[in-house]
Amino acid sequence: MTGAHLLLHGGRDLAATAAGQPWGAELTAVVESSHRDAGLPVRVEFTVRAHRLRIVAVTPLVLRDAALLTHVAALLDEGALTERDALGMVRATDLTRVLAPAGRVTGLPVLCRGRGVAPGVAGGVAVFSADAAVAARQEGTDPVLILPVTRPQDLPGLLAAAAVVTEQGGNTSHAAVVTRGLGRVCVTALRDATVDPDEPCLRPDDGEPVRPGDRVTVDGSAGTVHRGDPPTAPTTRTDHTGPAVDRILAVADRHARLAVRVNADSPADAEAGRRAGATGVGLCRIEHMLLGERQPLLARVLTGTGSAGTSEALDHLRDVLRDDFVALLRAMDGLPVAIRLLDPPRHEFLPDLTRLEVAAAEARAGGGAGPDPVTLAAARRLHETNPMLGVRGIRLGVLDPRLLAAQLTALVEATRLVRRDGGDPRPELLVPMVTVPAELDLVRDRLAEAYERCGGTGTETMPVGAMIETPRAALVAGELARRADFLSIGSNDLTALGWGLCRDDAERELLPRYRDLGLVDESPMVRWDDHGVGELVRQAVTAACKVRPDIGVGICGEHALDPAAVRLLVGLGADYVSCSPARLPVARLTVGQVAVAVERGTEGR
Repeated sequence: MTGAHLLLHGGRDLAATAAGQPWGAELTAVVESSHRDAGLPVRVEFTVRAHRLRIVAVTPLVLRDAALLTHVAALLDEGALTERDALGMVRATDLTRVLAPAGRVTGLPVLCRGRGVAPGVAGGVAVFSADAAVAARQEGTDPVLILPVTRPQDLPGLLAAAAVVTEQGGNTSHAAVVTRGLGRVCVTALRDATVDPDEPCLRPDDGEPVRPGDRVTVDGSAGTVHRGDPPTAPTTRTDHTGPAVDRILAVADRHARLAVRVNADSPADAEAGRRAGATGVGLCRIEHMLLGERQPLLARVLTGTGSAGTSEALDHLRDVLRDDFVALLRAMDGLPVAIRLLDPPRHEFLPDLTRLEVAAAEARAGGGAGPDPVTLAAARRLHETNPMLGVRGIRLGVLDPRLLAAQLTALVEATRLVRRDGGDPRPELLVPMVTVPAELDLVRDRLAEAYERCGGTGTETMPVGAMIETPRAALVAGELARRADFLSIGSNDLTALGWGLCRDDAERELLPRYRDLGLVDESPMVRWDDHGVGELVRQAVTAACKVRPDIGVGICGEHALDPAAVRLLVGLGADYVSCSPARLPVARLTVGQVAVAVERGTEGR
């Protein structure tokens, strides 16, 4: 043999090639030694002249995604790799890509390009509103939701969509955050196309527009949108690598120092989270239970003025929430379920004031019928200049005690119903947008009243926690700990308020310019800000633990999976991280990897 270029794996494939050759044993020893040192398959280039072996080069192969996970799992099974070393070989990006919908776009014409913010490939029919996406899904069709930008009220459409495309956005835009959490494919920040919501259509700079019903394919890994269906139906790569994923995640769980909970706003989310290894619900957002068909119900409550109709709406709201809470607690029977009080900026559930004002002006000019005067008056009365810094969270309950009572009564009733049926419900009440400790006192008093209304004995209660999402809450966390049973760090709002940035707006031009000039390395909405936001969390948890050493601490939000945030929480002795069902495997991997790094003293290197 006068020149061979072979791909050899640990000597197993070598046997057939080198068997009986005088140089075979020497080559086998080289390959096995190199493979053992590299911990990876190796490419061996060699020549043989006059039966003498000459090694030209030995190069470890670069394995990614499914190939890497399968290889690491095999080495674990063979005992050729320690669990700690195995965790060090796997990257979160490898696992993310394996879990993302897989498919090919070969041969499909490119419509436009943008920023891929949620990986994978998915296709379907183009739709241009959340309602159209929901309708398409109900008809059994995969919709691709195309919008200028997504808003919280578009969540039902995001849930229904196979993929999402937005003209505006970035890595931390609403569309990016939600689609990553849901495991949907997403491309934002289109460079060579615009979305016309009025016609509606997607207009590429070059080529025919995409109209409702046209077939499109979205590649969230490459950041491209294509005309037509994918050549093959998208699948999940775990169809073939599932055992390897399970093996590696089991190792991560054994080393983890933090529990992993799921953000679940429905029984389906809770069930999916439990199947994916969640140890409870870290965040259930009541406002997400009231989107879609239920949105008018909360709007009636918010715009009411004490009328009989408002009372009926409150009763209906309580019944709806009670039934959802029952199903959620049953899905997570025996595990903690942190349910957060309503925390929507009110404008998300109110009629658009500008449109109402325009309609009223047109009616005055043309003599036609204008908007309902009661609705217009309510929209004017409740309008806020900056809703994100206005009546949110517990402030909503302070201004409307009946709305707070309806939520608490629904939760108490649901808990009692599940327990009556032999279940083991473990609800935790989470209070958002806390700024003063007395807000927790008020909630505890109203919770006691809810138990009394439901025939409680006076000894029943549930844990009450405070969200640390305002800088003031972080600074007075010691006082909050005297009244709270646990703290939940809301990293999204704490980062936005700490930096004085709106995550949707900042990614459009401000943060990209800051990155270009070297003023920041990365958006604080994407990468955990350990010096600023991290210092607030250190102060908060340290002060709280001094007052109450047994206080529970968790984190929810985009930063829950950032290794720097996880390292901080491990060092502070926190209890859990919480994320969406789709990101649970990555969370489990991350907390295991960080625990091993802390154990070895390599954190931050």
